[in-house]
Amino acid sequence: MMMPAALSILTTSFHEGRDRNTALGVWGGLAGLASAVGVFLGGVLSEGPGWRWVFFVNLPVCALILRATYRLIPGERRRSGLADFDTIGAILLTAGMLLLVYALVRAPDVGWGKAVTIGELAGAAALLGAFVANERRHRNPLFPLSILRINGLAAADATQVAAMAGFYSMFFFITLYMQNVLGYSQIQAGSAYVPVTFGVAISSGISSQLFARTGTRPIIVAGALLGAGGLFWLSRIPVHGSYLTDLLPGLMIMSLGLGAVFVGVNTAANAGVPADKAGLAAALVNASTWIGGALGIAVFSALSTSRAHHLLAANATQHEALVAGFHRALLAGSVVLLAAALIAARATNTRGEPVLGASLEPVAIPETG
Repeated sequence: MMMPAALSILTTSFHEGRDRNTALGVWGGLAGLASAVGVFLGGVLSEGPGWRWVFFVNLPVCALILRATYRLIPGERRRSGLADFDTIGAILLTAGMLLLVYALVRAPDVGWGKAVTIGELAGAAALLGAFVANERRHRNPLFPLSILRINGLAAADATQVAAMAGFYSMFFFITLYMQNVLGYSQIQAGSAYVPVTFGVAISSGISSQLFARTGTRPIIVAGALLGAGGLFWLSRIPVHGSYLTDLLPGLMIMSLGLGAVFVGVNTAANAGVPADKAGLAAALVNASTWIGGALGIAVFSALSTSRAHHLLAANATQHEALVAGFHRALLAGSVVLLAAALIAARATNTRGEPVLGASLEPVAIPETG
């Protein structure tokens, strides 16, 4: 709830063009930084006061955010009630996504061809299909399908799903590699991502300044390709690896791609969106982020576990089996990031131009040259 609301406030507070590009650049940079900083602070908390503080630390943070919200964001006196809220749509979508992720997580242990797995996947498809049908009929749909007619929005969200599947799963598997194979402590593993934060910050700042010249498409494509290259490098990690030679180069290449994709997608997904749809557009890109991360970890964990179990059955050592599983998962993440680059290459290239046609459905103006 917080992230879509914050992003919609940002997009409605800045006019399209350089100011919004800069603001979205800062937003995307901070979002990318959070991925790396969160892993570092998680390691500090786990090795310090204990892993339970990962949950407790949110309380003072939320208190600070609430105080800042009341001080910095002007209140609105006019409030509209929830008229004809789409309760059925919310239930169908939530149940469908939960069942899908649940089925993907359990499939490696249960078996992909088992009736229970097939039934769960079919059930998830049925629930999501029912959600789409409900949205078409509902007077006040949770997800108005007409928003997908805004140029570039669907492609930006699809790119985000694929890209986050690769990026987020990378953090998961590399952390397991550092702790379970290289023997890093929690704080050592967290500290290993500190250079990543600098790469994300640099990439985000440069990308936000390039939009006016190149548009969003080249930035997103370049970021996804960099991310794919970084994950491919990491997919070759050895059992007896070194941080400086085997991890750091790939992590830095990945961080440059992560910053560019975050900024580019957020800018493209909010270009040409009218003020009354800003919240929905922000919610879509936010949902795409978490759906991509959840699906990526679920699917790639299945690939990694399957490979590791096969090698353990063939009398490989535990470390050899684990690393081979990580190889397969990271290589799959690299391929998915290549797919994200292909999707982005077909997307509208917006430079943050103002929308034409006040009475029509707004669209982002594509580059013609």
